[in-house]
Amino acid sequence: MSQTAVSPTTGSPTTAPITFAQFAQRAHDLLAADPGPAGREQVRLLLETFLLTPEAASLVGDDQPQRRVLHEDPLGFEILGHVFREARRTTPHDHGPSWAIYGQVSGESIMDEWTIVEPATAEQGGKVRLSHTYSLTPGIAHLYNERVLHAPRRDAPAKLIRIEGPGVNSTKRLQWEVIA
Repeated sequence: MSQTAVSPTTGSPTTAPITFAQFAQRAHDLLAADPGPAGREQVRLLLETFLLTPEAASLVGDDQPQRRVLHEDPLGFEILGHVFREARRTTPHDHGPSWAIYGQVSGESIMDEWTIVEPATAEQGGKVRLSHTYSLTPGIAHLYNERVLHAPRRDAPAKLIRIEGPGVNSTKRLQWEVIA
């Protein structure tokens, strides 16, 4: 059983999964068929339709910790629920040789993306320059493929569902200095 929803990105009618279990299984199926950027884009679109369901909001309740694993998939990706109760800004980072999809449930995340000016190494930080900024609002999801530098900022409480690709937790993040 499914419900009709409208994609915030395309404005087109879509069929949204009713349950989180259906969403997780469909994400698994999509990434099993194509683990590359095209498969991840399909998962991003699927996440946008799921974000419109009441169950998405129920997965990131006010009583949960800031970061909670909602699903660990046999393919190695994880689906996480995040609840940010106060303003927060992160430094520029990527997900190393992996990827992530951020999906906004409530509130707003301002996302900065960065261009590498000087590459980083494990021994020495690199330098980055801001390339563009955009907003994630409820129902919007964004894919960050390998080595895409980004930095979320939240000026007020916000909730999101994030999918992390395989190996993110074991990846040592490089350091970046912001330059004008």
